[in-house]
Amino acid sequence: MTYNVDGVLPAELVSEFDDGTNLLLSGPAMSGKRDLLLSLLARGDADGDGAVIVTSRDPAEEIAAEYADAVGGDPGFLRVLDCVSAQSGGATDADDTHYVSSPGDLTGMGIEFSEVARGAADAGVGRLRVGFDSLSPILMYVDLQRLFRFLHVFTSQIQSQGWLGVFSVDPESHDDKTVNTISQLFDGVVDVRANDGVSEVRVRGVTDGPTEWTRVEA
Repeated sequence: MTYNVDGVLPAELVSEFDDGTNLLLSGPAMSGKRDLLLSLLARGDADGDGAVIVTSRDPAEEIAAEYADAVGGDPGFLRVLDCVSAQSGGATDADDTHYVSSPGDLTGMGIEFSEVARGAADAGVGRLRVGFDSLSPILMYVDLQRLFRFLHVFTSQIQSQGWLGVFSVDPESHDDKTVNTISQLFDGVVDVRANDGVSEVRVRGVTDGPTEWTRVEA
C-alpha cells in the first residue's frame, strides 16, 4: 500500500510514498511550506485516509479551517493536537481537538497522540496522514537532544503503524548541525523555497537521487 500525493507534488518527482514513510518538509517562512503540508494531508481525504495535525504555531481552529479549505469541504477524520491555545487561555474542549500545555510539553504531546491513534482505530480509520507544524518552535523550549529522543519515538510509531508523517522545519531558524541531526530521523526530505512568489520543491532520500527544483502548481 502507498499514500497517493499526485496533484500535490510534481508528478515527475514523486507521486506516492510507501506506508510508514516519515518526511521532513524543510523551508523558510513564506515559502508555501504549510500550504504544502496541509495539501499532502488533505490529498488522502478522498481515499478515506484520516488526518492528525500537531500545531505548535497556531490555534486548532485556524489549522482546521485551513485543512478544510485544502480538502475543499468537510473533512472525514481530522484530529488536531493544539500546543499553543492552553498558554493563551483559549483552549476549549472539543471531540476533534486535543490540547497540550505548551510546545515544550513533549510528554503530553506523546500521550495525546496515542489517544488520538486509539480514537482513529475505534472509528475504523486504519490509515493516517500525520502533519507536524512545526518543529522549529519546539526548539525554543527544549534542547536538541530531547527533541531528537521524542521524534525517534514519534516517527517510529508512525512507521510501525504504516502511516505517513510530514514534519515541517524552518532551516533558517537553526544551525546546520541542528537541521542535519533532525534530518537523520526521516526517510526523506522535501525542500521548499519561494522563487518569484512561486513555491518550488525538490525531493531527497525517497527517490533514486536528489531531484531538481520543480515548480509546485497551485
